Amino acid sequence: MIRAATSSNVISGLVTVVLLLSTGCAEPQGQRKGGPNVIIIFADDMGYTDLSSFGADRWETPNLDRMASEGVRFTNFYVPTPACSPSRAAMLTGRYPLKAGVREVISPRTLRGLPEVEVTSAELFREAGYVTAAIGKWHLGTHPNFLPTNHGFDSWFGLPYSNDYSPKSINNPRSYAAQWPRLPLFRDTTIVEREPDQRLLTERYTQEALQFIDRYRSEPFFLYLAHSMPHVPLWVSDPFEDATGAGLYGDVISEVDASTGRIMDQLTRLGLDESTIVVFTSDNGPWLLMGDHGGTRGNFREGKATTFEGGIRMPAMIRAPGRIEPGRTIEEPVIVMDVLPTVLSLAGIDIPDNLDGLDLAPALQNQTELDPERALFFYRSGQLRSMRKGKWKMHVPHRYLSMTPELGGVPGSGGHPGTYGRGEIGVALYDLEVDPGETTDVKDKYPDVVQDLMIHIEYARAHIGDELTDRVGDEATPPQLIESVWPTLEDDQ
Repeated sequence: MIRAATSSNVISGLVTVVLLLSTGCAEPQGQRKGGPNVIIIFADDMGYTDLSSFGADRWETPNLDRMASEGVRFTNFYVPTPACSPSRAAMLTGRYPLKAGVREVISPRTLRGLPEVEVTSAELFREAGYVTAAIGKWHLGTHPNFLPTNHGFDSWFGLPYSNDYSPKSINNPRSYAAQWPRLPLFRDTTIVEREPDQRLLTERYTQEALQFIDRYRSEPFFLYLAHSMPHVPLWVSDPFEDATGAGLYGDVISEVDASTGRIMDQLTRLGLDESTIVVFTSDNGPWLLMGDHGGTRGNFREGKATTFEGGIRMPAMIRAPGRIEPGRTIEEPVIVMDVLPTVLSLAGIDIPDNLDGLDLAPALQNQTELDPERALFFYRSGQLRSMRKGKWKMHVPHRYLSMTPELGGVPGSGGHPGTYGRGEIGVALYDLEVDPGETTDVKDKYPDVVQDLMIHIEYARAHIGDELTDRVGDEATPPQLIESVWPTLEDDQ
């Protein structure tokens, strides 16, 4: 069902106009066209407790904490997969990754990408008259068919994949790194640099974002800022080196936080603060394999590459002055696919009827309550491995990579990876209200709950798909394949 903007959105928009007109430092609203701006900031491999407002205690994130206090903070915010590419597909399409044709991480020579038939947030906003830009990591295919400028973005500046896809040992110490082409930095479809100085990546992304906001201050814009950090290899610019006293990882988080603060300050300076929606979250949990160069997960189990809470529960917040009630915490489970329908709704744009995400705007405006019993499904490499409904988290039988010492997990250090252990789990049920660390299996105590959740699992297998049981979802978009790697990537070796 397509949902249009509610009357409360219109009223809040009128209030925002009045507030901006009465603010001396604000640009006159009459010079600005269309609906609210939208900025989505997507971190890479950030752990749940990497932000002060979510429990970080070795470094501070004052700008993101301020954003959370002035907006809404989500404490049970999920991604449907603990891996880069499919998580980004979910963010940009509002659909489960298998439905969007992206099952796994896409490498420089993977002959597939986000299918052209998939409709992205950028396409929807551009159709509504917005200027659109992608800045930072893409990781949804390296051929022009798959790049941002073919998926609704008017411009793009950034890396086509993770910053460790480099043959340089300083960026990737693994022996197989030599196979990759030199790391390319793109502007639109042109490689402008090879092996850019990664110490400056966050700064350069931030500068691009500030320039974009300034250039299009008088018309509505949609900005997708996908930081390369804190994905390993970790790099910071000079002002942030050794700034936290908590090691390189803390310094990296501090720079990402400062970047967000500069963007928020720019919005205020240009009089756009009250007419801009800002979302912040991450694509998956911390890369525990990297030890002191990986993030933090608090009391959650495991991390990136698993569908335990440490791999899929993210810090997340949204700030939209005049459009949502500030200073709130939402504890009901939500998922990254909810971002697209929510920002569309807040912008007064129709929501496509094929999205898996839900419009959270009425709940953010304190008009309705979220369904606490909503079923959410979690995948790894196309395999349906776990789900959540209400307080219950259930895993189905699967093998997984583990950083648990008893299973052979050994963390690395100094940017060098450790060693994964191997774990295996059968059907297991956890009560996350009392056991967020997934330590005590209670399936034998609640067989009726297991039976109910299995019905939902079968529904997901039928409609989304599940490679673990060789099921192809009847709502899934087939992967789009290309015949060969784009030669441009291989040039200038």
